[in-house]
Amino acid sequence: MIRKFPSFVLFLLLGLSAETGSAVSPQFWTTSSFLDFSKGNLKGLSLHKDGQIFLSPKFDSVFDTDQALIWSAVFDRKKNLYVGTGHDGKVFKIDSTGASSLFFDATELDVLAMALDAEQNLYVATSPDGKIYKVNGEGKGSVFYDPEDKFIWDLAFDAKGTLYVATGNKGRIYKVNKEGKADVLYDSGQTNLTCLAIDEDQNIIAGSDPDGYVYRISPQGKPFVLYDSAMREIHDVKLDTEGNIYVIANNPVTSGGSIQEPKSPSPEVISGDSISVTLPLSPAPDKKSAEELPSPKSPGARPPHREAGSAKSAIYRILRDTSVETVWSSESETVYGMHLERNGRVLFSTGNKGRIYSVDKEKKLVLLLETTEEQTTKLVPAGADTFVCTSNLAKIYRLGSAINQQGSYESEVKDSQSISAWGSIHWRSSLPAGTSLKVYTRSGNTKKPDKTWSEWSKAYTNGDGEAIQSPKARYIQYKVIIGSTNQESPHLDQISIPYLQQNFAPEVKSINILPPGVAYQRSPGLSGPRSQASLAEQGSSEASGASEAIPTQSGSSIPPRRVFQKGAQSFSWEAEDRNGDELTYSVYFRGEKESDWRLLKKDVDERFITLESDSLPDGKYLLRILASDSPSNPKSRALRGELTSAVFTIDNTPPEVQVLSQVVQANLATVRFKAFDTVSALRKAEISVDGAEWASDFSVDGIVDSKTEEFEVKTGPLQTGEHTLALRVYDSTGNVAIGKAVVQIK
Repeated sequence: MIRKFPSFVLFLLLGLSAETGSAVSPQFWTTSSFLDFSKGNLKGLSLHKDGQIFLSPKFDSVFDTDQALIWSAVFDRKKNLYVGTGHDGKVFKIDSTGASSLFFDATELDVLAMALDAEQNLYVATSPDGKIYKVNGEGKGSVFYDPEDKFIWDLAFDAKGTLYVATGNKGRIYKVNKEGKADVLYDSGQTNLTCLAIDEDQNIIAGSDPDGYVYRISPQGKPFVLYDSAMREIHDVKLDTEGNIYVIANNPVTSGGSIQEPKSPSPEVISGDSISVTLPLSPAPDKKSAEELPSPKSPGARPPHREAGSAKSAIYRILRDTSVETVWSSESETVYGMHLERNGRVLFSTGNKGRIYSVDKEKKLVLLLETTEEQTTKLVPAGADTFVCTSNLAKIYRLGSAINQQGSYESEVKDSQSISAWGSIHWRSSLPAGTSLKVYTRSGNTKKPDKTWSEWSKAYTNGDGEAIQSPKARYIQYKVIIGSTNQESPHLDQISIPYLQQNFAPEVKSINILPPGVAYQRSPGLSGPRSQASLAEQGSSEASGASEAIPTQSGSSIPPRRVFQKGAQSFSWEAEDRNGDELTYSVYFRGEKESDWRLLKKDVDERFITLESDSLPDGKYLLRILASDSPSNPKSRALRGELTSAVFTIDNTPPEVQVLSQVVQANLATVRFKAFDTVSALRKAEISVDGAEWASDFSVDGIVDSKTEEFEVKTGPLQTGEHTLALRVYDSTGNVAIGKAVVQIK
C-alpha cells in the first residue's frame, strides 16, 4: 500500500510567491472533514464520518415503474420483489431474474402497505376507502378485509398467522383472523397509527401521529408507551435480532411540489376525510377520481409539536431495558427508509440527494452513496443485496455488496473573493495495488460553472504537489476520479488548494468625531505593541494553520472605555480590507486653511485616538487617517487607503464675561452682561445671587448659540446691603467662565 502525504508547506508558499509576486498572504482551501466533502457531489463514492472518500457499493437500476412514488415493498422466499405504488393503485413484481410485470391493479388510488403470510400469499392494503386484498401467486385478488377506516398504513403477521392492521384517520389497530374476521385490538385516540412490528413475545410495536409515541401493545390489547419522541410522527419501527427497537421519528415539513414522507397524515377535509402528504400530482386515469388524491396541503397548519427542538428527523434505538439512544439526527434531512443488517449495521435513506447512509453499533456514520433520485423511500433486504425504492419518480435499484470500479467526486465551487493565483494542489491518500486516483481543476469568474470557465485541467497524479494549471480567476473547483481494477478501494483523506488573492487597498469607511471632553481609555488587559518574539510566534501559527483555529482578540476588536477628560478631543474610525489583511494606521492633521499635512502619530494599532488638551493650539482642523496593509505584506507591495474627517475645533480658551450696565431701583437690581468667545459658540448660561444655587438663564435673544451673547439678570426684592450677581457661561467645547456684578441696596 502506498501512502501519499503533502509536501512541506513552505514549498507551497515559496512557489506561490515566486510565481505571482503578490503582496497578500497565501490562503489554503482544504477539504478534509465529513462536512467539507459533503458539500460536493459524490458519484459512485462513499464518505466516512472521519472524512475519507472511497468507492461505494454498486448501485444498479432494476426497474422504472413509471409511477409517481412507491409506498410499500416486500420480498418473498422465492426472491420476488413486490412494490406498491401511487397514484394508480398498481403492484409490480420483479422476479429473481430481474423480469418485471404488473402483478395486481387495485381500484383504489394508493397501495400504502403490503405483507406476506406464512404461505407467501400477498396481502395488499389500499387507500383511500381502505381495503385489504389477498392476492394469490397468479395476481388474482379478492377483498380479505374492509375496515371502516379511511387509510391503512401498515400490516404485520404474528407467529400464529394473525394479521394486525394499523389505520388512520381513527388511529386503530385491528386484529384479523385467517378468515378475515376482525376486532379492534386497540383504539389509540391518535389520528394515525403509522407503522407496526411484532416482537418475540408477540407484542405489537406501533408508532403514532401526531404525538410521536412508540407503543408496546400486548396480544390482549394492553398498551404501554415505550417512548415519547417529542416528534410529530413515528415513521417506521423495526426490531433487530437482539430485540432492540429502531425507530424513525420525523417532524414533517412540506413545501409545494416536494414529497413529504409517505406516512404523514393530517386530518384535513377535502372531499371527505383525507391525509396531508405532498406528492407530485401526475394525471390520474379515468377510472379514478383525481379529487380523491391525498391533499397537498402542509401539516404546518398545526402548531409545532412540543419540545421537539430543531431536529427534523431522527433514528432512535430502544434497548430491551427500555432505555433510549439517539443513533442519528438531523436538522436538514428526513429519513424515509431503514434496514437492519445482521452485523448490527443500520442502513437508512433520506430525501437529500437521495442519500443512503450506514451507521454501526459504535455510531460511526458512512454516507454510502448519493443516488440520482430525489428521495430514496424504501430499503428492502434481498439476501446479500438491498433493493432501494425511490420516489419522484418511482424506480427500483439494487444496492450490491461488490464495490464500483470507478467513482468521482466534484467539489463545491470555492469563492476566493477576488482574482487569485493558484499554487500547488496536494492531497493525502492511500492507494492499494491496482487502484488509481486522479485530480482535475477548472476555474472561472461566475458563481456557477458555465461555458466561460476553463476546461478541466490535465490529470494531477502526484499528491505531494503539482502546480495548478487552471488560469487565475475568482472561483475554482476540483474533481477527483477514483478507480480500481479489483475489489480494493483507494481512500482520499484530504485535499488542499493554496491561492493568493489580488491585493486590494484597505479602505477607511468613516471617521467619528466625538464631543469635546470625551477621552478613550484602553480597556484592562489590552496589551501594548507586540514584541519581535510574538511576531515570530504569529508567523509560526499562520504557517501551521493554528491561527485559523485559535480565536483572537486584537486591541481594535475590544471597545475602549469612554471617560470625561476636560480638554480632550477623541476620534474613532472604521476601516476594512477585502483581503482580510492586518492594518496599521497613521494619523495626520492640518489647519482648516493650511495645505500641508503633519504627522500626529504613526503605527497605530487601534482604531481610535485621543488628543490631550495641549496637543494643538486653538483653531479649526481636519484629521486624515491613513490605513496600510503593511503588517501582512512586504513593504514594496503594501497598499494604503485614506479618509479625511470633517472640520473640528480645538478650543482650550474659556469665554470672557463683561458687565455692560447695572441699575438699582428701590430693592430691585438689573444687571446686563456680555459674554463672548473667539473660537467657539456659547452653549449654556447660569446665574447665581449671593452664592445661591446656580439656575439656568437664557440670552436676551432667547437662545444661547453664538460666539457673543448678552444676558439681562433681574433680581427679586433684596435686603439692604451689598449683593453679588454672578453669570457662568460655557462654550461648545466645555470651557467655562464666570463674571460678576456687585450692587448696593440702600
